[in-house]
Amino acid sequence: MINLTKEIKLKHDLQKKYVAALVVLYVTFLAGMFFVAYRILFPSAPLFFSFSNANALKNNLLFPRTSGWDTPEKGIIKAGEKFIFNAAPSGFFSKAKISFAPESSADIKGTRVDARKSYMAFFLPDGNPVGFKDGTLLTSKEKYYIVSNGVLREFENQSLMQEMGYSKNAFTQVKEDDLGYNAHGEMISDPQKYPDNTAFFVDDIYYQLKNGELFPFVSEKAFLSSFDPSQAITKSSDFLSLYPVSEDLLGYADGTLGSFDGSVYILSNMKSYPIINPETFVSMGYDWNTVIPLDSEEISIYEKQKTFTRSQMHPDGTLFLDEKSGKYYVVSSMTKHPIESDAVAKTYRKQKPVLASLEDSEKVFSCDLKDEDLTLNIYSCTIPVVEMELFPGNAYEISTIFGDDANLQTMNMTFRTSFTWKNFMLSLSNIKNRILTNYNITPE
Repeated sequence: MINLTKEIKLKHDLQKKYVAALVVLYVTFLAGMFFVAYRILFPSAPLFFSFSNANALKNNLLFPRTSGWDTPEKGIIKAGEKFIFNAAPSGFFSKAKISFAPESSADIKGTRVDARKSYMAFFLPDGNPVGFKDGTLLTSKEKYYIVSNGVLREFENQSLMQEMGYSKNAFTQVKEDDLGYNAHGEMISDPQKYPDNTAFFVDDIYYQLKNGELFPFVSEKAFLSSFDPSQAITKSSDFLSLYPVSEDLLGYADGTLGSFDGSVYILSNMKSYPIINPETFVSMGYDWNTVIPLDSEEISIYEKQKTFTRSQMHPDGTLFLDEKSGKYYVVSSMTKHPIESDAVAKTYRKQKPVLASLEDSEKVFSCDLKDEDLTLNIYSCTIPVVEMELFPGNAYEISTIFGDDANLQTMNMTFRTSFTWKNFMLSLSNIKNRILTNYNITPE
C-alpha cells in the first residue's frame, strides 16, 4: 500500500485509523473509476418529452405527431390514430425502454409499440418522382429542350436554338421516356425571348435568367455545383444591357457541404447550417471528401441558422442512395422524392449521396406495453435495438396505435447497453472511431 506519510510516526490507534481511511479512499477511487468506465463503455441515453410543456428545451424526444408535424395538443391521441415520434441518441445501444404516462383514466396496456431505424429524412413520405433540374438542356429524337420552371420547353428547330447561342454539344442525349418526368410547356419560337433558367457567361461571371432578370452566381464553383460549363451561353458585356441584373447572388446547389473558418456548413435554400461537431457530421452520413472550401463572400450570401445537431433532419436538396437497389431520393419540402430515371439522377449526382437502406428502414421491431410494477399509471416495454445498430442512419422512428383515447402527460425512452463482452469490444471500437473522427482521420 502506498504510504504518503513515511516520515510521520503515528500512535498505534491512529495508525489503524489512518490505514482504514486509506482503504476507504482507495476503494472509493476504484469504485469511481469503475463507474466512470462502465458509463463510458456501457452507456445509457435517457430521452424525455412532456406534453404539458411541449416547447421546453429539455424535451429531447423528437417530433411527436399524429397527422402532419404538429405536436398533439395536450397530448391527446385519439383511438385508432397512429402516433409517431423520433429519437436520435448518440452511442451504441442494445435495448430501449419506452414508457408512457397517460392520465389516470386511460388504459393502454397491451398496446404494441413499433420501432425502426434510418435517417429521419429517409422516413419522410414518398412524393412524386422528380424530373430534370431547371436549366438542364436535353435532346431526344433530334428534338431539343430546356427545362424551364419545371417544364420542358422545346425549341422550334435546331437553327433557332443555335441562333440563340446554345451549343448542340451542351444538350444531354436522353430517352423519350425520360422526358415524361417533366410536363411539356410552350414551344420556344422567338430568338429574342430566352426562356427562364437559361445560363449565361458574361465577362467571367455566370448568370441565370429568372423572371426577366439576370441573377449572377456568387462564384464559378457555385455555378458548377449545378451545371456544366457548356450549358452557359457566352455573351459579350453588351448583353447585360438587355436585362436588369439582380443584386441578389445565386449560391451552391441545395444540399452542398461547405467549410469556412473552421466550421462545416450545410447549404440549402440560401441558408447555412453550421454542423455542431465532427461526430454529428459522420452520424448524418456525410463524407469529408465532399466538403467545398468557401470564401467570405460565398458564405456571406447565406442566412446563418442555429447549430445543426443530430436531432435535426437533413435539409432540402439532400440526396439519398439506397445501396441495394441503386435508387436515388432527394429531399424537398418535408417529402422524399424518388428519382426513377438514371438520366434524371445524373443531374443530381454532382453531390455525393448519403447512403441509406430502404430494406433496413422497413424492418420493424416491437414490444407490448405492460404496467410498471412499482409505479401507478405508467406503461412500458423494452425493444431490442442491437440488431438495428448496424443499419444505416442515426435515428429511430417509434409508432403506436392506442385502442382507446389517450391523454399522454409524459413519455420516456431510455437506451441502454448490456454488460457483455461483445458490447465491450464494440464500445472500444466506437470510442476509437470517434477519436479518429474528431481528428478527421478515416477509420480503416
